[in-house]
Amino acid sequence: MTDIPCFARRTADPQAPSHESRRANSSATLESANRVFYGFGSIDLSEAEAVAHRCASVRAQLRDWLAAHCGSTIEAAVVVLGQSAHAPAALLESWPPGTEPPARLTATVHNALERGRLSVQQARGARASTDVALPILRDGRVCGALGATLAGSDWKAEAERLRCALPSLLSLFDLNRERERLTDLLAAATTLLDHDRLATAAHAFSGVLAASLGCERVSIGLLRGSRVELLTLSNSVRFSDDSQAVRDLCAAMDEAIVQDIWVGLPVPEDTAESGLPIATHAHESLRRSSGARAVSTLPLGAHGCTVGAVTFEWATVDARDNADCELIPDLAALCGPMLELLARADAGPAARARDAWRLFAARHFGGQRLALTAVGFVLALVLMLAIVPGTHRISARANLEGRVQRALVAAVPGFIAEANARAGDVVEQGFVLARLDDRDLELARRKWLSQKEQLEREYREALAGRDGAQVSIVRAQIDQAHAELALAEESLSRTRVVAPFDGVVVEGDLDRSLGSPVELGSVLFEVAPLDGYRIIVEVDDRDIADVSVGQSGRLTLKALPNEVLALSVERVMPVSTTADGRNYFRVEAKLEQPLAALRPGMEGVAKIDVGERRLLWIWTHTLFDWLRLQLWSVLP
Repeated sequence: MTDIPCFARRTADPQAPSHESRRANSSATLESANRVFYGFGSIDLSEAEAVAHRCASVRAQLRDWLAAHCGSTIEAAVVVLGQSAHAPAALLESWPPGTEPPARLTATVHNALERGRLSVQQARGARASTDVALPILRDGRVCGALGATLAGSDWKAEAERLRCALPSLLSLFDLNRERERLTDLLAAATTLLDHDRLATAAHAFSGVLAASLGCERVSIGLLRGSRVELLTLSNSVRFSDDSQAVRDLCAAMDEAIVQDIWVGLPVPEDTAESGLPIATHAHESLRRSSGARAVSTLPLGAHGCTVGAVTFEWATVDARDNADCELIPDLAALCGPMLELLARADAGPAARARDAWRLFAARHFGGQRLALTAVGFVLALVLMLAIVPGTHRISARANLEGRVQRALVAAVPGFIAEANARAGDVVEQGFVLARLDDRDLELARRKWLSQKEQLEREYREALAGRDGAQVSIVRAQIDQAHAELALAEESLSRTRVVAPFDGVVVEGDLDRSLGSPVELGSVLFEVAPLDGYRIIVEVDDRDIADVSVGQSGRLTLKALPNEVLALSVERVMPVSTTADGRNYFRVEAKLEQPLAALRPGMEGVAKIDVGERRLLWIWTHTLFDWLRLQLWSVLP
């Protein structure tokens, strides 16, 4: 028998990293953890680093102890630090250095560890020797063993000497436990550092906790505002947030977070003896719904605030008692800030900005300084507003109109025959917008044309017969026919409605009125020029006293929100207008540099610069004017 397999730590995950690999990576993990947390001020690992340096010399101290206590009567010796099957991985050192312990001595040590008392095996033969194994006890539990092969058969005196030296090994056992605890802590931190996404890292971390502590399930939740959101389950990748099991887990986590203590069921003896009242109603519900016999929840903290909680569930109470529960608070202190850091990295830009503001406010405006800082800030703001001047601008709704707007009416009564334009079309001068039916007028023109020709023949005949009276009569009739023909031709020309200048059709759409009659003077179209506009600003009556001709301002139209147009006031109408439940005055303004994209009828907001005022007056005068008017209306 050359090995002691019971010294290896039992784990529920066959693919979990061995303690040898953990020890090999502990230094690198510690350096990585320091690199992550020193920058954020979340945790100080200087003490853990010192423990790591001390634990690195445990084996050397074991070798020195064996060399100091193994005399000439001891042929071989072996020291084992570690419990049987429930302790961290054991340390094994043999003497003489560099040699393997004999198989019989190994079996004797194994027997002493299992039975917890002195174990002796004597060899018979020419060379008599005795194998003695003494258990090392700590708080009534076996934490290691010392074995030695003694020459000869008189072994009791040497065994007693070794028994008296056993207490000095307990300090080395404490160093070994610190080393194992640090290894487990760094292994858990490595699990979080190996993943970039919060969900993946949390799931891997919960699996490591479940395997290390022998839990049936480990659940991790984070605070989102005022409620707990379940992040991961060690035994499930997917879960429904609306399920009863998830609600029970969140309630248990919230119960521990509100009390800010480690809540466990059944209540541990040290907590029960303290006499502190602890609420466990949610944990009772969780234990009934999940079927677990033991449940514990520990809040997770970061930056001095609680950021979440982790819940452990064991199938039996003995499983919880046999687990290294002293490791749990250290894991929470180390991994809580790392989970919070991953949650911040996984959040969106808005959440990051909100968290940064909360942290800044907590650092600089928290506690007793909050009221004083707030009052000082308000006073400084009011003082600045009362001193610093600014430009007072009056904002009002504005409409764009054509400076000249020509109405095109029906010059003759008739019926609509053609419609070639509608509102919004850009037309050139002389363009035929519409045409009326001219058949009746054409017949009248031909009638008077033929009558004129007939009268001209009669006129020539009268001249040939030298009939003076007849010549005068026919001459008058010819003039009448000529006038009627000119009137008919003029009426024919008026059946065509043409654009008087280059512009845009503001009103008029005759496409759906073809064939309908129109009366003399009916408005068919309205046309406005493209290069002449005026701005109608609807200034409220409470601000009209500050507006005068010549003031400048700016205009932004809804159709062109990225363009700011300069304007100047040309005229203030002295008569108010009431519309849409408000009273306003029309103020006419002109554009300094019109744009080609402008069209009559566009709406926007105009701001007229009316002078320099103090910022405090600019921002508060509307409120004070309203209060003054209300007081005037109610005071006698």
